[in-house]
Amino acid sequence: MSAIAGFLGMLPGWLWACLVAATVLHGCWVGHQRDGAVNGLHDLQASVAKQETVRAEAASTANANFRKFEHQQAAIAADLENANQTRKQAAGTVDRSNRDDVDGLRRDVARLDAAARSGGLPGAAAYPSELEASRRAAQNARGLFLACAAEYQVVAGAAQHDAIDLGTGVSYADLVQTTAPH
Repeated sequence: MSAIAGFLGMLPGWLWACLVAATVLHGCWVGHQRDGAVNGLHDLQASVAKQETVRAEAASTANANFRKFEHQQAAIAADLENANQTRKQAAGTVDRSNRDDVDGLRRDVARLDAAARSGGLPGAAAYPSELEASRRAAQNARGLFLACAAEYQVVAGAAQHDAIDLGTGVSYADLVQTTAPH
């Protein structure tokens, strides 16, 4: 202890007063810096919290808009599918109607053929060569008619299906190219 007292005695009192004042000032300056850093940290944390709140609100709004857009697209797709099914049913009805018409024409032709065969044609005995030529022409015309009717039925059915497929494709392309709402 005497060594410390000797050491303290070597320096004048004013120097000790300056040393104590410098230490106190240094402590105040460090405390002020610490308080400034703590206040800056609190400000930064408040700013980050505010930004997180804004980000969460923006994400929630974007998610809600996306869900709304998905629901709209699903409703449009359902409407397109319903319209497609309706068109398919209508095409089936038209196809059945065409088949019924062709079948009716075939029955009429068969009935007329049977009536012509059973009743005999007037003057057939007088003009056998012309009768045979007329019969061949009628048979050729009947064959062409039946072939055309069958071809018409196939083409009409294919056209109806192509129209349905084209309408569905165009509607789907419109759906896919629709942009999302902002």
